[in-house]
Amino acid sequence: MAKRNRKKNQAGFVFPAPLAVVLVVLAGFSLVYVCLKAKTEALGQEIKALESRSVQLRQDVVREQCEWASRLSPASMEQALKAHGLVMTWPGREQIVRMRADGTIDSSVIPEVRPPARYARVDRVVMND
Repeated sequence: MAKRNRKKNQAGFVFPAPLAVVLVVLAGFSLVYVCLKAKTEALGQEIKALESRSVQLRQDVVREQCEWASRLSPASMEQALKAHGLVMTWPGREQIVRMRADGTIDSSVIPEVRPPARYARVDRVVMND
């Protein structure tokens, strides 16, 4: 009988297929984890920046509201009138008309109700003569 050639039939190192599949799946999961972690960190930083911007804007709104309220005070209005050289007086009680949202006059504020305004009925175009 002839001798077997051991060098020809040597199989060498064979990597087990199930272990290779497990390693590929683990590598895929680790890549997905790294991508998701990077994305969530980026979103977290963006949220932090937007929250700080929101706080800054709220502070700006409060500051502007305070400034607007101070400009609407009677003392600041009188100062503005003096600065512009305007001579005006505050309206008297009988000159103030308070209206509701539906367009009617609020009679609870004013004790005497004024008669409603009347408009002339003109059928032609009125021009300055």
